[in-house]
Amino acid sequence: MTMQWHHLPLGAGDDSAARLTAIADAFTALFRSAGGPRTMALFRRQAGEGGIDLYFTPECEVHAWPLLQECGAPPCAPPALTGLELLVGHNEITYYLTT
Repeated sequence: MTMQWHHLPLGAGDDSAARLTAIADAFTALFRSAGGPRTMALFRRQAGEGGIDLYFTPECEVHAWPLLQECGAPPCAPPALTGLELLVGHNEITYYLTT
């Protein structure tokens, strides 16, 4: 099985901000319980009209599958690294993603 990136677009507004906080908190708990895998991370990127795009690395399929399912984050192509902001994960994640 090939693991894939997952993408979740969030629109602008208070509901999206609350959802982002809830997702980041749930992801943080899963990240910690998994022992902080080096290639498990949650990224965000500003989207049009004040929205936010969330990106989950392929390692998330192993440790955060229930969250991906609950959020409805479908598989996607790897995003360009430009403009991505790390929300949860190790700072050196971009090294692992580019090698």
